[in-house]
Amino acid sequence: MYMERINKTLLPGKLKVWCFQFGILPRLLWPLTVYEIPITKVEKVDQLISIQLKQWLGIPRCLSSVGLYGHGKLKLPFTGLVEEFKCTKARLVMTITESDDAVVRTAAPRVVSGRKWNPSEAVQSAKSALYFRDVVGQVQHGRAGFGLLPKTPLWHKATSVQKRQLVVEEVRRQEEGERHAKAVSMAKQGRWTNWEGLEKKRLSWRDIWQMEGARLSFVLRATYDLLPSPQNLKEWYGEDPTCSLCKVPASLRHILSGCTTSLTQGRYTWRHNQVLRELAAILEQRRTTTNNLPQTLIGQVNFINFVPAGQRQEHQIVATTLRPDMVLWSPTTKLAYVVELTVPWKEGVEEAYERKKNKYSDLAAEASQNGWKISIFPVEVGCRGFVAISTTSLLRKIGVKGRSLQQAVKSISSIAEKSSNWLWIKRKDPIWAAR
Repeated sequence: MYMERINKTLLPGKLKVWCFQFGILPRLLWPLTVYEIPITKVEKVDQLISIQLKQWLGIPRCLSSVGLYGHGKLKLPFTGLVEEFKCTKARLVMTITESDDAVVRTAAPRVVSGRKWNPSEAVQSAKSALYFRDVVGQVQHGRAGFGLLPKTPLWHKATSVQKRQLVVEEVRRQEEGERHAKAVSMAKQGRWTNWEGLEKKRLSWRDIWQMEGARLSFVLRATYDLLPSPQNLKEWYGEDPTCSLCKVPASLRHILSGCTTSLTQGRYTWRHNQVLRELAAILEQRRTTTNNLPQTLIGQVNFINFVPAGQRQEHQIVATTLRPDMVLWSPTTKLAYVVELTVPWKEGVEEAYERKKNKYSDLAAEASQNGWKISIFPVEVGCRGFVAISTTSLLRKIGVKGRSLQQAVKSISSIAEKSSNWLWIKRKDPIWAAR
């Protein structure tokens, strides 16, 4: 009933989703908490809700709930009804069994939700995992150094309120583990589980408000390869799978990074330049900020401005016919950064990094003989907007940290998304017109 009322309004789809997340979902959780409702019934309701949310977001019904509620490479600010149901039931069990009142603990009723999932067993499993975590200690994940991850309170030292929060978080973690296991078994929508070397992308509500509905739909469908590419249309409806430009079988990968006609017309070069311009603006801002600092703070290091076109200058480092995208250098320390940008399909990120690294290895060796130290920075930004770790490493190397780093990564990702979206829109136009 609530969903029908929202659906009849003239609100945009993303605002309808917001109304559900912060209006309807909390209203549903109270009766689900106090009454004994089987989780199978909750799952059926969740399926109906998910179908409606996908319609509002402009994505097909075939998108799995893993992509809608999961915390994979693309995290959306949505939570599913099943996950919230499990968390509320676990919170209820902890509230009763861990109560400060002995009478309440003794007379605690048995919380049930059908035979498929038992809240008491889920809480006990979460407690066991938390006990085990106390024994193991703080574990680092990914590339973070020791002590960089936020410290969580130990289970045996936590207060009753903290224990309740820890159990609920553990239930969410187990639910996410089940979603990840499901994604691994999915041939197309689970390919992101093999994406290595890419930073995760999180869309907040603020990001969604700033997006047009069509662009948000493109981001979601492109991430899970659900756009109506010729190859997908052949699988769905049996249509012609050939590309409109080069007349070969065309998948989403072909359209965004593999069409020879698009390459010849300069479409990919235009996208590359759009991303490069954004990256160059970030580096230039950082260079200007550094050079404006007192000399005692920057170690008396000055960057040389680029030579304008048409002017000649004596070679500072080494003579070469190679044309890297950007070079930053300091004559005082004889240090130079060579930056080479690539905007590949995800599966080409590692290959692009190695190729560009080897391309400039001889240049770095020759420059070292002249007393210069060259650092090669091949950076990759996926054509679907996923920024590679090599890009964030470069930004950190030049001193972009904290919130500035997050904003820089978000701006680079955004320009790659917009450019690829324009290429997608113009995929059937024989004449290329950059916007």
